[in-house]
Formats: sequence, C-alpha cells, structure tokens
Amino acid sequence: MKPKIYGYYESVQLRPQDEQFACANIWKSTWEAQGWEPVMLNRSHAQGSPLHLKLMTKLTRLAPVLPNELQNNFAFICARFSRWCALHAAGGGWMSDYDVANISFIPQLAEEVEKTGSLLLLSGKPSYIFHTTKEMCAHVINTILSNDLHVGGVLKNEDTIFNESGKLDKIEENLIHAKLENNIPKSQYLKNILNII
Repeated sequence: MKPKIYGYYESVQLRPQDEQFACANIWKSTWEAQGWEPVMLNRSHAQGSPLHLKLMTKLTRLAPVLPNELQNNFAFICARFSRWCALHAAGGGWMSDYDVANISFIPQLAEEVEKTGSLLLLSGKPSYIFHTTKEMCAHVINTILSNDLHVGGVLKNEDTIFNESGKLDKIEENLIHAKLENNIPKSQYLKNILNII
C-alpha cells in the first residue's frame, strides 16, 4: 500500500482558482511518480477535528489586532493553521503545500526520516512540508491555541511555535517548492524547472 501525502486546499478569493488547480495537478503527478498516494484535504476535513472550532475562534479574535498586511492575508493564515485540523482528522502523516513538486522523496526515505521524531518541520521558514502523528497533531493545535502566533506584526514560523520539533531540512533537496519570480505563476515556475510542456 502506498503511503499518503496530504495537501490542503481552501478557495481564497485573492488567488485565481485555475492557477491553484494547475499547481495541485503538478503536485499530484510528481508525488504519484515517486510512489505516493496524494490526497487533497479541505475545510470539511478540518471541521472533522474536534479542535477546529476552538482554532477558528482564536483566529477570529486575533484578526482585529493584526497589522494591515496580515489582515489582508487573513484567509491564508486561516488555511495555514486549519490544515493542522485536517491532518488531525485524517489521522496524522505527511502533509505538503500543493505547490511542492516531489523530484526524489521516495517512501523508503520518508520511513527513515519518520524515525527521527513525532513532529518534523522545516527550520527557519514556513513549513511547506511536515510530518506528525495524530496525537502530536492534537498537541500542535493546542499549542497554537495557547501561544501568540505573531511577533511585531510578523507571523511566526511553525518551528518557532512548536519548539520541540525535529528537522526536515535534509529532505529539501528532494523537493521543489514553487516561488513567485518575475510575475511568473507558480505553476509555470514548476513546469519550467520540471520541463513540463
């Protein structure tokens, strides 16, 4: 049985849906090619976690005190933290942003990496890929509920919020995280690097 890689999607008005779907299709095909079963989660999955309502209450109360830049990106902030509830409801496992192409992160390598901790994140940046157990996922959500999520108007990275996490930095060479460069859409960025027509 293939291991699952979860993604999380919420429709956000500021992002064109066709571009999001283009990224998600590249995400799906590259993870399948490396032996994974991609599964896209959404808000209905997040609502399956008994902690989702508490999380949304915290984020709603947080919104008015955020600086304008973060208030303008509030839908993204909600999705960024809601995905933890979706993963909790799914039973834990691997999750990546859907603009992450897998070029060589095979399940056997993932099994080895999983042995290094029950919460694995990237360090010093937003975690566009992470792994955790269902139990640790609940702990993560409770940590979100009990901590400040920003300092001086800057949103904290996950490794700062959850300081007991292991590191995933060694697997970054196996992945391509799409960037916005020169107004090129992320899907086109991935196509260019992966030589997809």
